[in-house]
Amino acid sequence: MRRVLSALCAALSLLACALFAPNEPTLLSLQLPTATPTLPHTPTAPAVSYQVPRDPSVQALRAEVQSDRLMHTLSHLVSFRTRHVLSRVDRADRGIGAARDWLFRAFERVRTAHPHKAIQVWTQPFVFSWQGRAIKAENVVAVLQGDMAGAGIYVIGAHYDSIGTPPTDGDADAPGANDNGSGVAALLEILHIMAGQPHRATLIFVAFAAEETGRQGSQAFVEQYLRAHVPPSALRGMLNLDMLGSMRDANGRVDPRTLRLFSAPPNDSPSRQLARQAALAISTYTDEVLPVLQSSEDRIGRWGDQMSFSEAGYAAVRFTQGLEDHRRHHNAHDTLDGIDLGYLMRTTRAALTAVAALSGGLPPPDQDSIALRRLHSGYQLTWAAVPEAHAYLIALRHRASLAYDAVLQVSQTALAWDQFMRYETLAIAAVDANGRFGGFSPELHVRELLR
Repeated sequence: MRRVLSALCAALSLLACALFAPNEPTLLSLQLPTATPTLPHTPTAPAVSYQVPRDPSVQALRAEVQSDRLMHTLSHLVSFRTRHVLSRVDRADRGIGAARDWLFRAFERVRTAHPHKAIQVWTQPFVFSWQGRAIKAENVVAVLQGDMAGAGIYVIGAHYDSIGTPPTDGDADAPGANDNGSGVAALLEILHIMAGQPHRATLIFVAFAAEETGRQGSQAFVEQYLRAHVPPSALRGMLNLDMLGSMRDANGRVDPRTLRLFSAPPNDSPSRQLARQAALAISTYTDEVLPVLQSSEDRIGRWGDQMSFSEAGYAAVRFTQGLEDHRRHHNAHDTLDGIDLGYLMRTTRAALTAVAALSGGLPPPDQDSIALRRLHSGYQLTWAAVPEAHAYLIALRHRASLAYDAVLQVSQTALAWDQFMRYETLAIAAVDANGRFGGFSPELHVRELLR
């Protein structure tokens, strides 16, 4: 289910009493695929710009995505014929054990290629019950230590298991090229690229087992690892890459640009806020992919590993293709010939963009420092300065909007403006000297901010 997002690309109205800050804010286009309202312009309205600030290094990073590496991963995963949790674990050429070992070696190669970077690689074993059986499985994990204390942690995940027909047959062919070899290929590609880049936040890459049987792998990671080792406030978000490789459906329709972002409701939940931030990052750096926020946590009657995180109170979002061909789901037909490599490259670049922006940017202002007070004419928003910040973005949203409706750029830690009451919520992000914005503060209700 897709819903059209709303964005604000025209000048705001009625600012005759306008800005009291030394520099006028700049209203920034979100470049999202929506119809934009037309509002009357006044001479004192903020100047309109059609680009959120961009860090050139993020743009350059996108060019590092390589099709041959994506296909290398996909070809190897498909060659194991099945990655079912009940498949063989004692063969090097078939089954989930072979896939696990191949992924572990791939993660290790990234670690050894960057000896001066703090990278840890391990497997996380767990046991779960399914179909009356106790099953052993393993997640494969790589941690890239961040460069800035207090910048938080982001988890990037993709499930590497597959399932066939019938679903309880561990020997049936289940090549899982798109579901979810495509997500794992993107995961490994982003790991490869980010390992060679500075990033303020710590990045945890996880290839999950046992998603197809009920998300037991991601649940084990949340319950056995995150809760034991990561304070809840430290985890800024989880990005789940699941089915990124096909732009076609069973009826022959083709959608070469849409990337759906699913997140848990309600509309002001931590997960929905993370989805908005990811969509803004993607739209800032590219128009080759249209990030379309969804109003539900996943497709009707379906699930994804992001749900294991959001159910535990962590912000999480699923990245997935715009169309699906159910004839190729969970059977022997999910093969390499169903992969659209150009589309997979675009969705991988989109996910990389979100990871690079969120993890490489500065942390947001302290939520408790954000205040709004009445002036004689209008209102003044203030917040605490973020070290190294050269500017700030203020994201504004109406009650029913899935995406941000407007974004203001200011160079101060205060903004006097008479239009705040037009919006339901606001959030603030810091922009560094290179023009990269990071994660936003939690969204605050405008009327509740008044002091």
